[in-house]
Amino acid sequence: MERPGHSVYSAAVFQQLHTEKPVTHQGLHYGKKTDTPPPESGGKPAQKHAYQLAFNTLKCTTTACVCSSDLLPLAMVMLFDFQDRRFLLCERSTKEGQEAIQEVRDLEKSLQRLSSLARYRVKQSLQSVSRFLSDSVRTKHHRAKNLPLYAWINTLQTSLEEVCEALQSSGLCEVKNTTDLKESTFCRDPLCPDTLIFSHLPKVVINVNICVVLRPLLFDKGDVLVAGSFSAVTTAHIAVAAAARSGRVLLCGADHKPSQVEEIKELLTQMDMKNVRILSEAFCSLKEFDTAVQRLKVIIVLPQCSSSALNDPVTTIHSEHGDWDLLPDLSQGSVSKNKIHSLSFQQARLLGHALSFPKVQTVVYCTRSVYPEENEHLVKRVLEKTHTHPKLLPFRYNKHTPAQSLYKLKASQFTNGCFIARLSRQVRDGGRESVRHGA
Repeated sequence: MERPGHSVYSAAVFQQLHTEKPVTHQGLHYGKKTDTPPPESGGKPAQKHAYQLAFNTLKCTTTACVCSSDLLPLAMVMLFDFQDRRFLLCERSTKEGQEAIQEVRDLEKSLQRLSSLARYRVKQSLQSVSRFLSDSVRTKHHRAKNLPLYAWINTLQTSLEEVCEALQSSGLCEVKNTTDLKESTFCRDPLCPDTLIFSHLPKVVINVNICVVLRPLLFDKGDVLVAGSFSAVTTAHIAVAAAARSGRVLLCGADHKPSQVEEIKELLTQMDMKNVRILSEAFCSLKEFDTAVQRLKVIIVLPQCSSSALNDPVTTIHSEHGDWDLLPDLSQGSVSKNKIHSLSFQQARLLGHALSFPKVQTVVYCTRSVYPEENEHLVKRVLEKTHTHPKLLPFRYNKHTPAQSLYKLKASQFTNGCFIARLSRQVRDGGRESVRHGA
């Protein structure tokens, strides 16, 4: 059962995030907007619930109108008058002393909008208000409710076979394909051998796509550095993959909030993982001669992005301590150019710095965005500006096979979308220097 305090918290979140319109275009007056973040209430689960409710409300703000209870009798009379006049506004007298009262004018406009809305619903046989949402927003909204659950198995403590046997003994049935999933069933992920898929349940967010790409890139006793915005569970998943090759995972503590660093430490302690080192520096402050990065072979760049390829951005933003200010744009189906420009600037900064380490053999760049400005256009731009020491193989964009150079996954009923670029130092046949850019 939802607590009353949760609704109050969600209302405060909505008040902070909603987009203010000019007074003449405001159907609802929410009071003065503030930039002060709402005080947290009830811990992380309550926070996620509040932001989820606020996000769903933001999607429908363009269809809302208001009428105070003391104006309800007037509204009923005017509504009948509207119906009698086929919902056309009546012409007002311009004679002095016969002007309409302002409250009547305002209510008339609100009623006309609501009446038009109702007529349109009847005419188009729309069953719910959600049908007024844009196709992209409505599709994502429905997918988010039915996305399957991807559950990662910690293979340092148990095996996939043991988990499958335990699930089957508990009454669950294993099926072969995700299309066969239903209640009380599960299947194995064909791409990630330590992951099981269940029918839609509360999500545990991990970056499965990164873990699929990472495994064949690891070096024996080589370190992996993860930079950007990611969850504690993603950190643990990468750590298990690195442990299989006796490698360590490096994180830059200065790039994260203290609460997130503590969350990562707590999870690693619970899972008894000891191959993760949290550095005190920020990623962009690290230099190639720092002692901590002398065994560094792979850098994974997971920058904060627009989250536009996600069916439900709230879950990911919550788990990764991301930017809640993206929700107003995402609730309407697109992200403003100004925000994309701001995000791409930071993304380019992270990727450019990742390419500056001479001992690094592979850089993996991943976003959950549909915008080329955050994806292939950005990677190409950064590669063109990167200067490499003459004695090193440069990171280059392979212009001959661009279609095979990048990995894009579109959002669907089974998964969220993503973009991955893999940059590796290689020598082309015939001695010509090149780099493979792909996934």
